[in-house]
Amino acid sequence: MTLSGYLGYLVISRMLKGESTRDSITDVLFKSGLILLGIWKLSPLLLQPSLLSDDSLNLFSFLLSIGTNQGFYMGLVAAVCFVLWKIQKGIIPADKFAEVFPFGLLTCFMVFFLLTRNIGTATDWFWGVSIDQSVNKYHPIGVYQLIFGVSTGAFLALSKRKGSPVSFRSFLIWFSLGQLMMTFFQFTTPFFMGLSMHQIFYLLVAGISILLPMSGGERKSQS
Repeated sequence: MTLSGYLGYLVISRMLKGESTRDSITDVLFKSGLILLGIWKLSPLLLQPSLLSDDSLNLFSFLLSIGTNQGFYMGLVAAVCFVLWKIQKGIIPADKFAEVFPFGLLTCFMVFFLLTRNIGTATDWFWGVSIDQSVNKYHPIGVYQLIFGVSTGAFLALSKRKGSPVSFRSFLIWFSLGQLMMTFFQFTTPFFMGLSMHQIFYLLVAGISILLPMSGGERKSQS
């Protein structure tokens, strides 16, 4: 997760080369990443404070262990709030951030799913992959993410070159719904009303994005 986030950060930094806002945006992104990582790592203690009194708890092994799913979303909310606060204070420009962040996010997701063993549910489709000499075939989630990321990134870049860039609001709706569709090919654990935490999260992002005000370009195209 750290490596994929760092590569996404490098893509954004590269796209901002020569821009006066490069340092401020990359600084905010780096700090928001640290916030996410810190809360995710410390989430077992945040969710179970009684662990602090456990004499068997080894600090070294604890730091090497992974955080919790709840902690990841707690950290993500905190990181987003930090970025929004910086935008509101005028430290980073919202338009420039919205222009480059989608490419970093797509890179992060593609790298993460390609570097981790994310095999989905069983399938009879011919492009399914076999693992550990199994007779069954499974959905290659990493390949799906690669196709989604490359095609979405290419469309964003082409739209920008034509002078009609995709709004950040539209990107968030498309991205969250796309990721939601992919969860139906993955092993999920029901959390609420038969939906997993990932599915609920993407539904919330899509819903909030729809409620966001439209950009000038969107209003003009609809009118």
